Amino acid sequence: MRGVVSLAAAFALPLALTNGSSFPGRDYILFFAFSVIFATLILQGLTLPLLIRKLGITHDGQADEEERRARLEANNAAIELIEKLRANGKFSPDTVDRLRAEYDERVEQLQLCAENPDDCRGEIATPQYQRLQRKALRVERQTIIRLRNERVINDDALRRIQRDLDLAEARLTGKLKLVSVHEASADGHNRGCR
Repeated sequence: MRGVVSLAAAFALPLALTNGSSFPGRDYILFFAFSVIFATLILQGLTLPLLIRKLGITHDGQADEEERRARLEANNAAIELIEKLRANGKFSPDTVDRLRAEYDERVEQLQLCAENPDDCRGEIATPQYQRLQRKALRVERQTIIRLRNERVINDDALRRIQRDLDLAEARLTGKLKLVSVHEASADGHNRGCR
């Protein structure tokens, strides 16, 4: 934005004054504006990665470790709540056990990443776990799209299921995949689904 605004301001200078003579130094102003923009945006932008490598600046992983620690504490707090709710009997044991198992799996993955931070590279689950879960999520996506294409389910059901899959993937990687719903919807419209 800085370069665009500066260049627009330079180009906004009139070509001629009110008396008809050309604007003094307009060409120099345009040249210097372009030169400053080029030097500050292009040259600095292209040389910054080289400078970072030359100085040996590396990611210290502190933010990743803080995130893992916070997630671990939050998951442990949720487990404590689940156990308290199990004790008062407001929820069925099957429901409590299912949720507890999910949280136990999260805690296990976070602990594995804490023990081997180089293997996880800022992720919240081990690479092996992520690969397996991504494959499972991919098969789920393919299956629900196939069911929609065979008209077993409609587009609304597809979108609701895909939303859950997107959230599961986001929870795994910390990134939300937004294209899957649109890709599947476009694919379904091409096939004339209901």
